Amino acid sequence: MKETIFELEDQVEQHRAVKLHNNQLISELESSVIKLEEQKSDLERQLKTLTKQMKEETEEWRRFQADLQTAVVVANDIKCEAQQELRTVKRKLLEEEEKNARLQKELGDVQGHGRVVTSRAAPPSLGSVS
Repeated sequence: MKETIFELEDQVEQHRAVKLHNNQLISELESSVIKLEEQKSDLERQLKTLTKQMKEETEEWRRFQADLQTAVVVANDIKCEAQQELRTVKRKLLEEEEKNARLQKELGDVQGHGRVVTSRAAPPSLGSVS
């Protein structure tokens, strides 16, 4: 019977040691769970922040693209207007050059005709320069 008591006491000690070990393990696991929950919360906050930032940047990029498209359209309109104006100016220049050539010819004809009339009327004097 003493032997049975010793065996039972030995089993009790073993159970206490196992229980102590299990309690320590449970405590460590609970601590790990708390740390993991904190990490999860931090990561969720970071995810929320990054998601918000990504949405803002995406919207900003869309606005930029729209503004750029508007600028391209305006620049193209300005280019078309400038090309039209350039064509008009070139046409007017050509007209003015033709008019100038015609007037130069008329002037030459008038001056040539005037010399013929002058030379028939009187011979040029030596002192005058034509």
